[in-house]
Amino acid sequence: MNIEQAFQTALDYEQRIRDLYLEAAQKALMPEAKAFYDIMARDEDSHVAYLQHKLAEWQKTGVMTDSAPDSVLPPAGNLAAAIGRVKADLSGLVESGEPGALADALKSEEETSAFYRSMVQKLPDDARKIFSRLLEIEDGHTAIVRAELDLVMQTGHWFDMREFDMEE
Repeated sequence: MNIEQAFQTALDYEQRIRDLYLEAAQKALMPEAKAFYDIMARDEDSHVAYLQHKLAEWQKTGVMTDSAPDSVLPPAGNLAAAIGRVKADLSGLVESGEPGALADALKSEEETSAFYRSMVQKLPDDARKIFSRLLEIEDGHTAIVRAELDLVMQTGHWFDMREFDMEE
């Protein structure tokens, strides 16, 4: 896969997950769920804009500058604390179908991360830096969505850490 194809494929992934979050936000019955999906969609949309800019830059000059995409979400190290501050009674999410939307989002985030991981291994250095940062962001998204799904489904885990079991 060449650089242009990598960027086109990345755009497809980012647009697909952005649209998934936008649709989930429209269907969300709880304000907390709507807010979650809205911020995730906004972050994915910033990736779409960034990738479009980088692709246009590559097509025009054949060179990539060393800028990296930003995220509207907190850095990975602060995610647990940030989500912990906004925990609410989300018991109504199961009945509203939110676990299905979260499961779809988790699958999409994992697929997107896998794509970026493969591009980091295959692309030249200038593109590798861009895809490395996108991988870092998408891995953070995966962790957030997994944590939210665990919270909603009351699995006893949160951020892959066991919080309780049924015998406690």
